[in-house]
Amino acid sequence: QVKRRGRRQREGVSQTRFLKRPSHQRRLLRRISLSLGIMESTLKIVCIISALCISMAFAQQGKSKEICKKDDGFFPHEDYCDYYYECVDGVAYVQECPNGLAYSGPGRGLMDKCDYPHRVGCPDPENRRIMGQPAKGSTPCPYLFGIYPHEKSCTRYWLCWNGTGSVQMCPFSLLYNEQEHACDWPEKVPGCQQHPLCKGAPNGLKAIEGSCVRYWQCVGGYPRLQRCPAGLAFDQETFRCDWNGNVPGCEVTPAPEEVDDEAPPVRRSGQNRRVTAAEEEATHN
Repeated sequence: QVKRRGRRQREGVSQTRFLKRPSHQRRLLRRISLSLGIMESTLKIVCIISALCISMAFAQQGKSKEICKKDDGFFPHEDYCDYYYECVDGVAYVQECPNGLAYSGPGRGLMDKCDYPHRVGCPDPENRRIMGQPAKGSTPCPYLFGIYPHEKSCTRYWLCWNGTGSVQMCPFSLLYNEQEHACDWPEKVPGCQQHPLCKGAPNGLKAIEGSCVRYWQCVGGYPRLQRCPAGLAFDQETFRCDWNGNVPGCEVTPAPEEVDDEAPPVRRSGQNRRVTAAEEEATHN
């Protein structure tokens, strides 16, 4: 009896375990429900993305109507000077100017409807328009295109074209004005450092020791080498060019003219040596 009871108990436990195990149908249903849940979530995400795309398309269409005054044309960007819109069939597409230039309008500007920012009034605090592109160049050209001051000279500046800088010099007596982006009169360029040669005379003349014809002319604190015209010498007392004879130490003594007693020798045909005029006359006699 004890053995029978133990056997029955073991059979009962095994039957209970069997009943607790999920069947193949339950597993299949669970997998199907899980797949349906994933598909439902995916479908919801697709619907949301589609709705966003449609709303963005309508918004873009509405924005294009505001931007495009005509179906085809070019129009400025509302926030950035170096971007603009190109409208094609009433749809606006964002375009950008070369790095460092600002939109100036079709048929105008330095290149491709774009010009230097200071020529088109950018930045524009009134309309809150600024340059939007980051600097893509390097020293001395932070932007690929532009005009920038020289780091050591007030009479020179950098002209940058596609990232390559070339040194330009202001015309005589002018200095580069960073605020105006152009060469200007020295009195309109404050804060320009002075050269040691022009100390005390930023716009005067300085003599060069040991030279009678050369001198320094200081313009805005920077020296420029000058030369007196032919026949004149620089007078260190009057600071002007004067006749050589009026400048002590710079008198020029004319060299004596050389006079030939004999006529230049002539070559007689058929001979390799030169003959004098006396020999030529004796030959004729």
